[in-house]
Amino acid sequence: MAITEDEYGTERGISWYVSRRVDVAASELPAAQLPATVTGAGGVTLTILEPIFVDDAQYRSFSGVLSFPGILPGKLRVEVDLNPYSSHFGEVGLRPARHAPRLLVSAERYFDGAWSVLDAIAAELSAAHDAPGKAPGAGRAA
Repeated sequence: MAITEDEYGTERGISWYVSRRVDVAASELPAAQLPATVTGAGGVTLTILEPIFVDDAQYRSFSGVLSFPGILPGKLRVEVDLNPYSSHFGEVGLRPARHAPRLLVSAERYFDGAWSVLDAIAAELSAAHDAPGKAPGAGRAA
């Protein structure tokens, strides 16, 4: 899928937010743990750092770094959200921390990488949720 800058825009106020639904009930999200590091397709790596203060226990946000391998490697500061999607599902989301990037990380590179790491996080959270006797998530507590 080819994504161009024009399709998603780079003007101020346009967000590059990407999200995936996870099979963890909203009531269980406060106990869910995100992995400290996850690697997606093509070697894109998301490192989840410290929590960002949010004044609601069900809405959690973390700072992170999305790293892109390749001939021109790139790094991008991001925010990772873990929020209720509905009463039966949660949502994990990712967005650039400051603005849509312009150098080393094109829209296509960002969206492909973001979707792949979110797929990996969603799969890990869902698998941990389904495992008997195991708390939701695995790794990083908030």
